[in-house]
Amino acid sequence: MSASNKNAAAGVTTLLIIAVIFALNFLVGGVGFGNLRLDLTEDGLFTLSQGTKNILSRINTDEPVSIKFYATNDDRVMPNILKPHARSIEDLLLEYEKQSNGGVSLEVIHPNPDTDDEDKAKDDEIRGMQVNQEGDHIYLGLTVQCLDRKEVLPFLNPEDATAFEYDVSRAISKVIKPTKAVIGLMSAMPIGGVPSMPFQQQRGPEAWAIIQQLRADYEVREVPMTTDKIDSDITVLLVVHPADIGPAAEFAVDQYLLGGGNVIAFVDPQSLLAQAMSSQPNPMTGQPGNVITTSSDLPNLFKAWGISYQKDMVLADMNYQGNLQGRLMPTALQLPGKAINQNDRVTSGLQSFTLVNAGALSIEVKEGLDVITLASSSEASELIDTAAADKLRREPMVNFTASGKKQVLGVRITGKFKTAFPNGKPAAPAGSKETGGPEQDASAPGAAAAAANAPEKKADNSLKESKDSERNVILFSDSDMLYDAFCLRQGDLGVGLITTGGNLPMLLNSVEVLVGGGDLIQVRNRKSPVRPFVKLKEMRETVEEKYRPQLIELEKERQELAEKLSKARPQLDLKKGALIVDQATMNNIKEMEKNSKTIDKEVRNIRKEVNKEVEFRKTLIKTLNVLVVPLLVGMVGLLFAMQRRTRTAAA
Repeated sequence: MSASNKNAAAGVTTLLIIAVIFALNFLVGGVGFGNLRLDLTEDGLFTLSQGTKNILSRINTDEPVSIKFYATNDDRVMPNILKPHARSIEDLLLEYEKQSNGGVSLEVIHPNPDTDDEDKAKDDEIRGMQVNQEGDHIYLGLTVQCLDRKEVLPFLNPEDATAFEYDVSRAISKVIKPTKAVIGLMSAMPIGGVPSMPFQQQRGPEAWAIIQQLRADYEVREVPMTTDKIDSDITVLLVVHPADIGPAAEFAVDQYLLGGGNVIAFVDPQSLLAQAMSSQPNPMTGQPGNVITTSSDLPNLFKAWGISYQKDMVLADMNYQGNLQGRLMPTALQLPGKAINQNDRVTSGLQSFTLVNAGALSIEVKEGLDVITLASSSEASELIDTAAADKLRREPMVNFTASGKKQVLGVRITGKFKTAFPNGKPAAPAGSKETGGPEQDASAPGAAAAAANAPEKKADNSLKESKDSERNVILFSDSDMLYDAFCLRQGDLGVGLITTGGNLPMLLNSVEVLVGGGDLIQVRNRKSPVRPFVKLKEMRETVEEKYRPQLIELEKERQELAEKLSKARPQLDLKKGALIVDQATMNNIKEMEKNSKTIDKEVRNIRKEVNKEVEFRKTLIKTLNVLVVPLLVGMVGLLFAMQRRTRTAAA
């Protein structure tokens, strides 16, 4: 065959290969033929998780689940940014249908403007989003239904794409269950919301978002802080900021736990939300609200569980500073993934926690109990009193001395619990209904006769230890971390709130594990396809830690100068209407102002050095990626070529 014929054959072969590739791309990607996909991502981000597969396996084929996916496909109105998002959703839903083995049926509907399908979307409560002045709406949502149980996802936000599989799997899990588990809620704050009453002056506070989320999946039952008994049908008891809890209520929690319950508790040395709520007016009367104690603990229970906790001490951490009120604050902790236990089902896969004015937990080993740390501070941390913590909201930190050890912020306690009340139910306070009046002195006249005539005290039948070794307590030293502002943010599209960080997922994980589920945890804790530059963040923290002692010392000097300046300012003579000042004072003021400017300049220079060092390291990393790695690949290729040439020459 001539050279020209060979070239022609090679060209035809190339064209055929390109044509085959285009055809396969159209069949698989364009029309979804067979829904064939190859997921080459490190964490299998585009493949159904094992948790979802477990949920699908529990579907009764005699009671199948139907999914209706509404997605506008009119090019005239559908934004280009949403088209690939809609396509990826449809691909994943096809995977649901395929993996369910007949348990899930999928119907794709295109509710374009002014069509019958648009009416169907409205009837199914799918939220439309107006896109032009003509009033046209687009739709991107779905319904999940089994028999008469129905869940609606009104809009699938592309900004929260990582939550899509979780939302769909959760909806399926809900519609295939005929009953809901009961979650008890005990708190000194009205986090469950206050219902509006006729003629009240203003609406009561709404339930926190986390409680609304729990109510969507479970029956949430309020438990008063004054209770002396907790219903046995409550699967999990959630205790949030139990300020001023009494022995009777602690005894109720103790007996509930020993009787087969599970407890999730959040205590707080200085709750900002309790402070804020105490200053708000009562919605029923418009008068100042009830004062809520800002600190909380469970003193008797903690002692039995082997937990030590100082409810008047707040943890400050210079490495894990977070942003609060527009500036970095060492008591507003932003924990990274390395500070979170990645091996426990409750916290596995979570990459950040936000805690504000948290305390620290110390652990004492108790027989029969295992304690697992879920979250901890860095070694550059120390405990400060609540007055100093409150001062940090107005002034920078000075005189910081790191403890040199990590402080525990959250734990999971499992095993066979013993009662915190070995002597039985605690006596009611003097003068309460239960005692019938003030306690009488045994030496008082007539006391012996009264005791002889008193009814015989019944034998105490309270539980002394748990019935099994499978009881669980999950405990964190901050309650503000559950508030909306530290769990959610408004989406850029303005169509809803988006989960941020691991606070809300951690609580939902905890409830699901203790309720007996856990499959949804594998779905929720999947990694995001958007990867943060973790190494760069760690690199900046390392550089800042190097310069931090200098900055702290300069900040201390600045604070001292500010105090001196405030005292050295000229005074106003009210009688003469003139300033009283002498030359020595003026010279001192000028000198201190000069020193203040010098300190400001030194601080700026240090920050410049920090940025310069960080940029140098970033440039080094880029250079290694752009030049060194290709150079190494080229050298390896050259070595192989030389080796092959040597073998050819030898042959």
